[in-house]
Formats: sequence, C-alpha cells, structure tokens
Amino acid sequence: MPLNKRDRKIEYSNLFFLTFAKRQRDYSHDMEELNTGKTRLNESKEEFEQFFQESYSVLYYYALRYIPNPEICKDIVSESFYYMWQRIDTFRADTALTYMYTHVHNLCIDYLRYTERKNAHINSYLHMLREWNSEEQKESENRIKTIMKLIEEMPPQTRRIMEQCYVDKKHYKEVAEEEGLSESGVRKHIMRGLDTIRNYFSVKYKKRQ
Repeated sequence: MPLNKRDRKIEYSNLFFLTFAKRQRDYSHDMEELNTGKTRLNESKEEFEQFFQESYSVLYYYALRYIPNPEICKDIVSESFYYMWQRIDTFRADTALTYMYTHVHNLCIDYLRYTERKNAHINSYLHMLREWNSEEQKESENRIKTIMKLIEEMPPQTRRIMEQCYVDKKHYKEVAEEEGLSESGVRKHIMRGLDTIRNYFSVKYKKRQ
C-alpha cells in the first residue's frame, strides 16, 4: 500500500538518521585508527632510536670484518639505518637486528664486487699503458738510431754542426766560431740536416699508409 505524505516524511527522517549515525561511527573509527597509527609511529621512532644506539657499533664492527676501511664501513652502516628509517612504519624491534645484519652484509658484498671490478679495470688499463709505453720507448730508440745514422751520412760540415748542436748541446755562436762560419751559416746547415731527417720519415710514413 503506498505511503502517504506524512509516512514518507517519517521514513525519510529515519533514513537520514541512520545514514548520519553510520557516518559518525565510520568517522569515529577512522579517527581511532589514525590516533592508533600516530601512537604506533611515535613508539616505532622511539624504538628505532634505542635500536640505533644499541646496534650501531655491533654492525660497524661486523662490516669491518669484510672491509678493512673504517670510513667505508661507517658509510655502509649509516646507509642501512637510513634505509630502515625510510620504512619506520614497518619497524619491528624483535627482528630489526637480524634484518640489519643481512642488509649490511649485502652492502659489503656489493662494495667488494664493485671494488674488484674497478681494480680489474685499473689493472687492465695499467697493463695496456705499460705495453704502450714499452712500444713507444722501442719506437723512440729506433727513431734515434735512425736519426744518428742519417746524420753520419750527411756532408762532413753539416754532420759536425748537427752533432755539436744536438748531441753536444752547443750554442750556434760557439759552433760558428769553431767552424769559421756566421751564425746564419750554421742555421743553413741545420736546416739542410733537419730537411733530410724530415723527408726520410715523411717518405717512411707514406709507405706505411
């Protein structure tokens, strides 16, 4: 049977009251959970602070067993605590130390692997560098021998001037007095000698290509 206007008004009032009451209960429940969460978070922070004070040294010396570098160990332990702090809402004092041992251990292993790879690259580079230096030294020695041979094959006066300037390290003025030439004359002999050497290596380089 259809409800009259008065009955519908009463029905709407009852429905509104029930809805309002439910929302109030939900709000109260949410506030209670929020307050409980805040209380639990504050407790976790206090427990974490106490755990940090009690466990830092233990974990530091644990890391030191793997890595004999105090500064690196401090960084690793600090990084582990920071990682746990970021997850403070899941912190549990009864399992924290076991978790931290595992985390510090893994960071130590990661660091050792990184160091091993880094050292391998460095050793490889140094070995390559030694080989390059050895080859360069041999090439330099061979080049000096070739230059000395070219100087020996130059005309007598040019050979003497080249030897005095580049082997005996004499000044042009001194060489000019000994050879009875002007400094300009000494420079001309030097230029001829250098051209001979330059042309030889230029031709040799082109042949290599």
